Amino acid sequence: MAHTAEAYNYLVISDLHLQEADKNPAGRLFYFDQEFADFLRHYRLFHVEKRRWKLIIDGDFIEFYHIPHQPSPDDKLLRGVNLTETDLRFFPGTEWQKSVWKLRLILSSHPQLLLALARFVADGNEIYILRGNHDLEFFWPEVQDHFRLLVAQHHPVDKSYIEMKMAVKNSIHFVPWFYLEKDLLYVEHGHQYDPYCSNKNNLCPVLEDNPRQLELALSAFTMRYFVSRIQKIDPAAMENVSSIPKYLTHLIRNNWRQIAAMPVYYAEMLMRTLRKVRAKRSGVGGTDDELDRMEGRVREEIKAAYGLPDETLRRLEALSSEPVLLSWWSTLKVFYIDLLLGGLLVGILGSRAVSHLTFLGRWSSSVFIGLILVVILLEGKRRIGSFNDHRNLRDIARVIRETVGCRYVVFGHSHDPDAYPLSLEHDQWYFNVGTWVPRRGDGQFIYLEILTRDEGPTARLMRWDRRRQQPVDLGPGWYAKKRKAQKAILTQQEGGMNGRGSSPGA
Repeated sequence: MAHTAEAYNYLVISDLHLQEADKNPAGRLFYFDQEFADFLRHYRLFHVEKRRWKLIIDGDFIEFYHIPHQPSPDDKLLRGVNLTETDLRFFPGTEWQKSVWKLRLILSSHPQLLLALARFVADGNEIYILRGNHDLEFFWPEVQDHFRLLVAQHHPVDKSYIEMKMAVKNSIHFVPWFYLEKDLLYVEHGHQYDPYCSNKNNLCPVLEDNPRQLELALSAFTMRYFVSRIQKIDPAAMENVSSIPKYLTHLIRNNWRQIAAMPVYYAEMLMRTLRKVRAKRSGVGGTDDELDRMEGRVREEIKAAYGLPDETLRRLEALSSEPVLLSWWSTLKVFYIDLLLGGLLVGILGSRAVSHLTFLGRWSSSVFIGLILVVILLEGKRRIGSFNDHRNLRDIARVIRETVGCRYVVFGHSHDPDAYPLSLEHDQWYFNVGTWVPRRGDGQFIYLEILTRDEGPTARLMRWDRRRQQPVDLGPGWYAKKRKAQKAILTQQEGGMNGRGSSPGA
């Protein structure tokens, strides 16, 4: 996490969700090796004002929550590891050995991407990797080291393995919370502001009663026990449908042959997820104290790296959303159990009471039950609108900007690219770099480019045009438009009909 006084330019990307792609048809939708290699090659060759680049990968780089292959106890990475029935039926859990196995399995089908990273580092650039909710397993030092090893093994022909191993050790950094360049840039994935994806112990996200396993959010269990089982049917829907009810509706509409299996999968996911609810603990004595000490050490490292006082870190941590799984009531509400049980109870008791009021007529019970159903549907619709509603990220970014005093605040997580002025007077902006996962058949390849010229920094939300192999400046008009208009503009840009390609070196 050490920083030098040397000036750099910056690239920020997020949410690639890389998956195994050799044998897994679903994984091929998450295969961007050629685009990624072309993107990095362009910036390796275009050094603006002779400044090197810092590539910041803003979380959800690796998709650890969809592993379509059953592990073998004979695998050398899993020797001596206890594989549970759940590990074998779904996919391995979050102990570091299992996470290393998953990382190697996924990246073995992305050699071109690994080579692109190796070349980028070999040319003197740096890479910073932040944890997201889908690649929380980068928390383990062993997983970080294995990632560096895989990059080093894919060294360019003009670099030896030993040279590359030293280069990745010095130039590939893993960030425990956020990346900060004083007065300039703050980057964080953004899942901590989403109660369905946040962690109670963000700096040290291990289970209080089993520190060998990670503390997963509710979204991770829905991925493991439901989405991963049917992703082969509609893989793109996993990352592009904004809520569980909408996701189910989408699957039923487009995959009617799987309707019989979906209720079974859903019920099993519900039962397994409810067993993961963690009641709040007092934090006095036992493992909680040890977790506090572990997080305290990470907090001290962050303070030393960025020169931030305790009060600033406390203000930033206070912005996080409380995880849904810390509350039975909140968890039941996610799955609409409270509405179903409450509606059933009110319907039975109310219809009996109303039926005795003969002056209301013979259809009184039916009318009452109908009203209950309307109330349930309206409340359900309201909740659907609140799931994956990331409009709060703009407000969070404003508070962060005021707290740390930087010019640009950048998130990922939402998959919706955004650029929003926090202060036009001082040229302070919030950016969201979206995702590289295809949406409605189109790959977005959106990222942020920050140039730190002598006359002052500039930040532009860019899109990599894979056909012309050059960046396109999306411009302020693009992200102000509605999604339909955005898609039309992207299609025109991709075909070279509209928009002007721009180069940092121009």
